Amino acid sequence: MRDGSPCAVRETTSGRGVDLILDPIGGPTRLASFEALAPLGRVALYGESARPPPDLHLPVWTNNHALTGYSIGDLSRRAPETLRRHALAALGLVASGAVRIDITAEYDLAEAPEAQRLLEAGENTGKAVLRVRR
Repeated sequence: MRDGSPCAVRETTSGRGVDLILDPIGGPTRLASFEALAPLGRVALYGESARPPPDLHLPVWTNNHALTGYSIGDLSRRAPETLRRHALAALGLVASGAVRIDITAEYDLAEAPEAQRLLEAGENTGKAVLRVRR
């Protein structure tokens, strides 16, 4: 679906909404996500590319919704073996073709500072990767 607006989601699901939204963006997009959830639906946070994160009042309790998060940085500090298992499982799905990653930009390792600048400025879409040559 090209139009991910809450109205389009409700129309596509005959007014029901969706059970799960994966949110790497945050900001106003996060608030709109809750409007597209079905009863008992969940929003899973794993990023905050909309900087700075605004102070949003999320309608969680009153609408029977749930909010959860996943932080690789925190998990690597607190539970590195759990992160290792998650990473191996995810890479296995990619290797098998069950999951496809949209790579929208590739940079040589020498271009890493520019790639980082673009990421921090929010000027990228999709996934950016660094090429490492032997």
